[in-house]
Amino acid sequence: MLKITAMIFDMDGTLVDSERVHWLAWKQTLETHGITVPGYTEFKKYVGVSDEQMALEFSEAADSELDPDELVARKCQTYLELIPRIKLLPGVVDLLDRWRHRCSMAVASTSPHRELVALLDHHGLNDRFLHVIGGDMVTRKKPDPEIYLMAINRLGVPPSSCIAFEDSQSGIASAKSAGLTAVAIPQPMSADHDFSKADLVLESLADFDEHLLKQLSTV
Repeated sequence: MLKITAMIFDMDGTLVDSERVHWLAWKQTLETHGITVPGYTEFKKYVGVSDEQMALEFSEAADSELDPDELVARKCQTYLELIPRIKLLPGVVDLLDRWRHRCSMAVASTSPHRELVALLDHHGLNDRFLHVIGGDMVTRKKPDPEIYLMAINRLGVPPSSCIAFEDSQSGIASAKSAGLTAVAIPQPMSADHDFSKADLVLESLADFDEHLLKQLSTV
């Protein structure tokens, strides 16, 4: 039977309910340049998409020339100021505390490392994770497997002994391409994503238990 020794978590939509705050940060950033941002419900097409890719798309659509790197930096700063509005999703603390002494843990998220660390610090969760890897630390973003390959390399575990928790189609694809077992937890903004590649689909992290761990160990 496969022994699970590590767990890697996406951040936005998986550990924290942050998608609306990401939208608000982009909205405030772009409106200073006279750019209209899609409404929140239309913004769902960007779930799992990196800030860099979004900034490139927004800058290309703008009438005036904008520097994508500058847009990312300004959005990040605005987001950091809004972090106190972001809440943890159900079951996060219980899951982390239940498994932290049995499994090594890491975060692997498309969001910038600075945002991830600030979020974990705000919620007092930095000590739960051995490594926090942001999208600005890799060359190729999800669905490419690079971020998960970096995570398992830093944790020092084989992919077959690691579970990834994700809320998006691109995240599941990234984890599976890296050889990990993948658990999908769809959230309202990603409910229409294709999770057929996931090994397990849950409504909430609160649903993950010993029985499901054993089930995944036979995958």
